Amino acid sequence: MSALIKVLKREIGLVYNKKLFWMLAFVIPLSLCLLMCLIFSKGSPTNLPIAVLNEDNSEISRLFVRNINTLPSCSVKYNVLNFQEGHQLLTEGKVYGFIAIPRNFEHDLFRLKQPKLLFYYNNQRILIGGIISKDINTLVQTMMVGIDVKIRTKYGMPIEEAIKQSNIINVKEHILSNPYFNYQYFLSLVAFGHILQINFILTMLWGLGSEFKYGRTKGWLAAANNSIFIAFLGKMIPYFTVYVFLFAVLYFIYFIILGVPYVGNLLMGIISTVVFAFTCCCIAIIFISINGNFRYGLSNAAFYVAMGFAFAGVTYPVMAMPLIAKIYSYSIPITYWVTVMINQSLRGVPFVYDIKNIFAMCILCGISLTFLPRVKKLALDERRWFQL
Repeated sequence: MSALIKVLKREIGLVYNKKLFWMLAFVIPLSLCLLMCLIFSKGSPTNLPIAVLNEDNSEISRLFVRNINTLPSCSVKYNVLNFQEGHQLLTEGKVYGFIAIPRNFEHDLFRLKQPKLLFYYNNQRILIGGIISKDINTLVQTMMVGIDVKIRTKYGMPIEEAIKQSNIINVKEHILSNPYFNYQYFLSLVAFGHILQINFILTMLWGLGSEFKYGRTKGWLAAANNSIFIAFLGKMIPYFTVYVFLFAVLYFIYFIILGVPYVGNLLMGIISTVVFAFTCCCIAIIFISINGNFRYGLSNAAFYVAMGFAFAGVTYPVMAMPLIAKIYSYSIPITYWVTVMINQSLRGVPFVYDIKNIFAMCILCGISLTFLPRVKKLALDERRWFQL
């Protein structure tokens, strides 16, 4: 215990007065996470420009265009004269959707001929395309019910009965991944994890790599009575403490001040966060153990964490990824932390289903710690000191 305290005091003395450490470990990640909150402050995109080609120009088609403008997500910016003009606006990225209303649209509706309403959108932009598609489809279904009721009442059916027969199937949606349709609640959390994973691993690697860069490794080990585990633990504790405090500040802002709902098990969220921070600290061991070079370690670690957001399984399911992508996804802590936090904060999943994610992060910790003997061997090799 005295050796651990000695290493801990040594590390605090090294970083306490370093502005660079506080900038890297606290100020920059907190600022970036708050920026994410600001970017997604509206919750979901609004007034997305779309183009409309109204070849029918009937009362129903004009009502449909007016109703599109009432949707929070859409705004008709272009009324085009032909199909080619609308398609060009879409391909050039000036609009996110293009709707073509054919001739005889109203005529065919009232004769039950099922006219085709053409709707084009760019689904490469998954978020925007999904929002527009959902709102347009909902609008079309709502209008069709209203028109169907109107037709039935024309043929003498009482309006109450017409409404009942026009709504034969009552669909209840239960959306799991983003039930509030609020991307402040959903994407901001994932962005936090991505930013902090990058910061935690690289900052911890900075702490380990500095010992090699400035030739202090023997003094570091001597303070730990030549135990590499105690040396690592004593070095990690100040970083880990700052990381957990940073998470506490972010969670207070996110869940208390911004009012983001948390419907699941609070203890599971806390445990997953603590384990996530500890796992990121441990993973830094792997990259410094490659050759004990500070610069190469940072480069390799940066490559490892850079694509974490895309492969965390939020915007694209892990189960549908090719094998190499799955392996990468399962090798990064954010995959498991994000799953736990979304399950607990938004979905209210029973906590027992998330124990496996905590266990997976513990496995990553265990694998990382097996590289400590390699770090000790490099630390005692004077050829590894003072490398650029």
